[in-house]
Amino acid sequence: MGTTGLSSVAALKSVLTSWEDRLQAVRDECGQLAGSLLTVAKEMGESEIAVKSSVKGVHVPDAVDGRR
Repeated sequence: MGTTGLSSVAALKSVLTSWEDRLQAVRDECGQLAGSLLTVAKEMGESEIAVKSSVKGVHVPDAVDGRR
């Protein structure tokens, strides 16, 4: 019985560790962005409400020839 399989196990462990490190880095970056993303979402929602409110005040004349 040879030890060839043991070297592939070590290589797989190295790949696993590398991916775990990358995923942790992504989690950390997402955590850092969370506050900024929530702020943007809030501002976009407030802008949408303001635009809808201002559009409600626009007078649209009755349809002419079936068009508006």
